[in-house]
Amino acid sequence: MVQIGESVSTLANPLEHLLACHRRIEQRLNTFVKAGAELEARPEQALAAIASAMRFMDSNGARHTEDEEQSVFPRLKPHLTAQELAFVEGLEAEHVEAEGIYVAMKAAVHGLPASKAAYLKLAERLETIYRKHIQAEDEILLALARRDLEAPEIVAISGEMRARREVPC
Repeated sequence: MVQIGESVSTLANPLEHLLACHRRIEQRLNTFVKAGAELEARPEQALAAIASAMRFMDSNGARHTEDEEQSVFPRLKPHLTAQELAFVEGLEAEHVEAEGIYVAMKAAVHGLPASKAAYLKLAERLETIYRKHIQAEDEILLALARRDLEAPEIVAISGEMRARREVPC
């Protein structure tokens, strides 16, 4: 639901869409941790919540990373100072690190509820890394994008984001 005074998060406003997606990713990170803590008390519900959050991360979460790495970062990099470029390259490295943790967490899910401790350790680590990462993107990356990207670049990003979400016939 759009609140009065809020920006509309649509693919026509790709930077706002990225911000909104960050909130959805944060919700799933929270689900991973909370559901992991509920594995003993409510295993069926916890496993269903984890599976749902993983479906989101495997689809929308993966597209979000593609949006950044394939559409935003390449257009932004030519405008950046050396320090800003190092920041963006750090974000790319964090994507790789987070993906590795996520893959390990998905593997740990297959052993649940017996592998609860390993799963929770990975879920908490993923949440910690992503929260810091998302905060940096919200506060710094999007400010750089708003500062440096021109309307034609924003339109191109929007088009690429739409294309990633089209379902082939």
